Amino acid sequence: MRIRIIIRKLLIVFLALLPCKSYSVDIIKLQLQQLSQNKAAHNKEVIQRALEITEPEYGPFKLEVVKITMSGNRMLKSSLEGKLINTVIVPANERWDKQHIVIRIPVRLGLLSYRLLLVNKVDLPKFEKITTSQELKSLTAGLTNYWETTKILKQYDFKMVETGHFNGIFLMLNKHRFDYLLRGIYEIYDELDSRQALLKDVVVEPTLALNIPMLSYVYVSPTEPRIAKRLESGLHQLIVNGELRKILYKHYAIDINRANLKGRKILKVENSYYNQEKSNYSEYLLYTH
Repeated sequence: MRIRIIIRKLLIVFLALLPCKSYSVDIIKLQLQQLSQNKAAHNKEVIQRALEITEPEYGPFKLEVVKITMSGNRMLKSSLEGKLINTVIVPANERWDKQHIVIRIPVRLGLLSYRLLLVNKVDLPKFEKITTSQELKSLTAGLTNYWETTKILKQYDFKMVETGHFNGIFLMLNKHRFDYLLRGIYEIYDELDSRQALLKDVVVEPTLALNIPMLSYVYVSPTEPRIAKRLESGLHQLIVNGELRKILYKHYAIDINRANLKGRKILKVENSYYNQEKSNYSEYLLYTH
């Protein structure tokens, strides 16, 4: 009996002295806006794959999807704290650059740079006559007061009506409170289809598109530098091996084809942010008008 006890104690000591390799589990709290199902699904898959492809180097992870719609200010504050959410995908901008860890890889390959117009169908004839962004300024845009697009159009003196309510802006267009609403190619069809019963007079304008340079970046809470480094490594691998493009087309190919950019007049509007900020991955962008 004593021999067994001695052997057991020696075994415990031996095992304790053996080197062991362990990983901490990275917990990624991804905020998903619930305004567009396509966009939410795309965001989730991009982050999921970036984490999976880095498992050999960084080890296990847990992806927590936080399905909540927030205003821009609330999202900024919450992600800074890093408790409810610590990772978001938003249009690149100076405010987020200064306060978060920014991963300068265009997760939508520049697709956000092209906006289509939702209009009241009675106005279709007057949009057909427009050929320049200067001519578009004679009409009034509907915008939320927290969009980056709003800031840009203000710089160039576009006429606009602002609201703080995203869902309400569609109803305002239906009631003809303004002339047009700008939405991304990957947003516009999904958003209109989901509201079609309420927006019987709203259609996608078929002849125009605005080119406003804008990239979608991943921003990580400053409380999570390891997660930021991991996601940057994973996203870099995905863009270089072509998987990021495949994921984009998986979710947005139908919308890209419906948009038919080649058949539209492209109206250009500068974005001063990109006079200073240049993506290192510009060769991967989808379009270069």
